[in-house]
Amino acid sequence: MTQGQVTSTPYPQAGRPFRVTLLALGVLIIASLNLLRLIQAVVQWDFLVSLPGFSPLYLAVSGFIWAATGFPLVWGLWLGRPWAPRATQLFSVGYVLYFWLDRVFLTDDPLIPAGSSNLFFLIGLSVVVLVLIFCILSTPRSRAFFRRNS
Repeated sequence: MTQGQVTSTPYPQAGRPFRVTLLALGVLIIASLNLLRLIQAVVQWDFLVSLPGFSPLYLAVSGFIWAATGFPLVWGLWLGRPWAPRATQLFSVGYVLYFWLDRVFLTDDPLIPAGSSNLFFLIGLSVVVLVLIFCILSTPRSRAFFRRNS
């Protein structure tokens, strides 16, 4: 290449899009809360065993699973790894399914707690969050950011 010559690439070396940064921080919050869930389940084990209902093992295992998948996902989103968008989509769909299965099967009155329903709000929020995540990951800047490392 001669001096002064500029090369053009179809995907410029742009930095991480702000939306991807926010998405990574959101996943970091989810992973951190689940790590806290795991830690608290272990620390408060004796108290949780004395409560009626389900085993504290459920709290510990589910906290571990979501923390163990969330932290590597944050790393992949932050560095723009090519596998991160698909993994984030799977993680988000899985987490929403987990939320609803947990709500339906592990609560006494899953859809109308305490006589007032926030069911429609939660359904709407679940849909909006999933649509937002899929839209963030499908923008041209996001696709270029993740493609540059492949």
